[in-house]
Amino acid sequence: MKIALISTVFNEGEGVFAWAAALRAQTRMPDEFVIVDGGSTDGTPERLQKAFAGGGFPVPKIIVEKCNIARGRNLAIQNCTAEIIAATDAGSFAAADWLAEITRPLLADAALDVVGGCSTPLVENDFQRLLLLLDGPETAPRTPAEIFPSSRNTAFRRSAWTAVGGYPEWLTRWAEDALFNFQLHALGKHYFYNPRASVAWPVRPDAKSYFQMLRNYGYGAAEARLYAPYFRRRLLIALCPPLVLLSRWRTRHAGFRYRKNFASARGWLMGFLRGQRAPADWRRIDGVWFSPAAQMTRGKK
Repeated sequence: MKIALISTVFNEGEGVFAWAAALRAQTRMPDEFVIVDGGSTDGTPERLQKAFAGGGFPVPKIIVEKCNIARGRNLAIQNCTAEIIAATDAGSFAAADWLAEITRPLLADAALDVVGGCSTPLVENDFQRLLLLLDGPETAPRTPAEIFPSSRNTAFRRSAWTAVGGYPEWLTRWAEDALFNFQLHALGKHYFYNPRASVAWPVRPDAKSYFQMLRNYGYGAAEARLYAPYFRRRLLIALCPPLVLLSRWRTRHAGFRYRKNFASARGWLMGFLRGQRAPADWRRIDGVWFSPAAQMTRGKK
């Protein structure tokens, strides 16, 4: 069965060479490889051509279109033919056997629809070590219902992608993989977690970029109407700072933890007030937005 590898990139600069090196070291090669560049202005497409030149790995089909991440993922899938789609993104670094491991369960069991792997943070400075201390390492899901893989480390059947109508392109930029997973779970698709499918990704190197990431995640979650109880708690703490002292850390790093809550809450509130709204033909059922395609799939169950 053919396997396609898809990725989205944007202004990756010289980082594409280390990313490409990790992919070129894979023990299993994809049958197809499609990269969508979301409109880089720093020469990323040209660097990609150099990074994957010289054989040893399929030459990627590079598509340049100014678009958001969801559109980029859909465009990549539309430009390949394989039934099994593996996804990872520039800026993350796949272990040598990642592609083999992320696709192995799908090849072995026709009943599975989606596989998620293990994402390992790369820590190099004191700020990143602080984040790892406060946030802790990624915890393995205990049941299939808890598997919500990031699109930096997942594989799924084309039929699953079709069932939900692809990634939700109406979202501004973030939470596309979260809503994609929520729809698939709601439709009863079968998930599997393979901890041997490992991808390393760099933790944000400083407070400015970290808080911006939290704002972005909050904004996307608000647009998708996901995780509302979580962000309401963050908003409550932002409005009443002493509440941060009720956590298990109490006064330890209290100022930083408050800024984390504030950044998340601010992003969520802005997304709720100013963010995109779901298209008129989408329906929210049991707390999850369903595309027209997902509604049809749900109706056939």
